[in-house]
Amino acid sequence: MNLVAPGPGPAYPSHERAAAAAELEESLEMNSSMAIGFLLVASGMLLSLYLLLQAGFTVVLLLIVALFTLASSHALASLLAPASAALLPARLKTATVSLGPCGEAELATLLVWPLCLALAGTWFLCRRATWAWALQDVLGAAVCATFVRTVQLPSLEVGVQLLGLMFLYDIFMVFLSPLFFHKSVMMSVATAGQPSHTVLADGTCERFDGERMPMLLMIPRGDPSRGDYAMLGLGDIVVPGLLLTFAARCDLSLRGAASPLGYWGAASAGYLAGLSCALAANMYHLTINGVQGQPALLYLVPLTIGPVSLLAYLRGELPRLWSGEALLPATQRSLRPVGAAGGAADEALVSQQLCGFAAAPAPLEGSSHYKPLP
Repeated sequence: MNLVAPGPGPAYPSHERAAAAAELEESLEMNSSMAIGFLLVASGMLLSLYLLLQAGFTVVLLLIVALFTLASSHALASLLAPASAALLPARLKTATVSLGPCGEAELATLLVWPLCLALAGTWFLCRRATWAWALQDVLGAAVCATFVRTVQLPSLEVGVQLLGLMFLYDIFMVFLSPLFFHKSVMMSVATAGQPSHTVLADGTCERFDGERMPMLLMIPRGDPSRGDYAMLGLGDIVVPGLLLTFAARCDLSLRGAASPLGYWGAASAGYLAGLSCALAANMYHLTINGVQGQPALLYLVPLTIGPVSLLAYLRGELPRLWSGEALLPATQRSLRPVGAAGGAADEALVSQQLCGFAAAPAPLEGSSHYKPLP
């Protein structure tokens, strides 16, 4: 039996191959199993928080604030690292520093880390100040940007699965959970840290300054000292954001640029429309079970998936987006037909092609690029 060894694949400069490999290593592609896991983890964490807060363990809020401080400083440092590397000499741009048992870190990241930690620490110490909402928004935006840069959708199929599951999750936790828990789980957790006071038996008043949940963007309605804010949870940004980044990647692959008239533009317009619908529903108090709040994904999911799917159908590209073939370089889309076997084999093929060492189609016998092995 003879085995055939492939000859060299397409020639790519070494630095481009290294950059592509580094990008693949840093990114994580979502699949169907991970989408279900994402739902289970989100549900478990939210229900755990609800039960702890109902039992009086409000200290858990301080723990969440501390974790947000560390996570947001790390996210901000990773976003500023490329700018830091651009200022370094060529030999130090990719230099790493050993951190002992903690492994290694890039020098560019370590240089901006103190600044990012100082910003996050300033927010932690002054988070009840009237101006702290602006710094919280910066840190929250950094967390969202890092998430959608790290986690990617490989196909529209997986995107529909993930967003569909989170669509049902948001509706249940906001509107339907009162049927089982007598309160809206989502709204109870989101408002658990509001300032409150209690009059004791001896007539003294015990005040609780409050510990607002940090995983949201806030914009004051008028004077910030009144404490009246419009809020948007980070989950309502990152979940549709995965679809928006997928749409932008499809535009880049199919047409060379993300365009307002392309998939990215359709998804962005749908997101703005969905957000407007959520705000209008909240303004006019459209609710179920008397819940004072709206599941934003109820509006964001259909109004982002719908325009992208409709545009792909009109362009005749829906099968390519659904299977993920639209993300392949144009010269490699013919390596497998639309609807061919997917799963791990597809993921391995895409990774090989992006790194520039994908196997070419089987050659004719006698080709100089291939030789039989003994």
